[in-house]
Amino acid sequence: MFSRSESFGVLRNAMQAYAWRIKALTNNIANVETPGYRRMSVSFEENLQRAEYLKGSNAELDEVSPQHRIEDSPPSLEEELLEMTETQMRNHLASRALHEHFNMARIAITGRTA
Repeated sequence: MFSRSESFGVLRNAMQAYAWRIKALTNNIANVETPGYRRMSVSFEENLQRAEYLKGSNAELDEVSPQHRIEDSPPSLEEELLEMTETQMRNHLASRALHEHFNMARIAITGRTA
């Protein structure tokens, strides 16, 4: 599992990935009917899984960052909307995890829970 500092870096990068992905999905949806437009995507989870698998070789999980890609295919409205919903859910979960991370830091610093 992640250390505290490593989890903060992973969450920070995940939030960046989700922001980029929402922007890419918005562009894809806006250009569904644009001839010659190729779908944009943002990879992050695959990179994180690969780094986790390679962790024995000193892979730094908090250094895994999102990457933009241009696909060979045009966007599909249904697929873009489904991915937008999934990305929003992932964003919400990462936001909650970051909130808990900072809440624990506040408790450690102040010694108070409220």
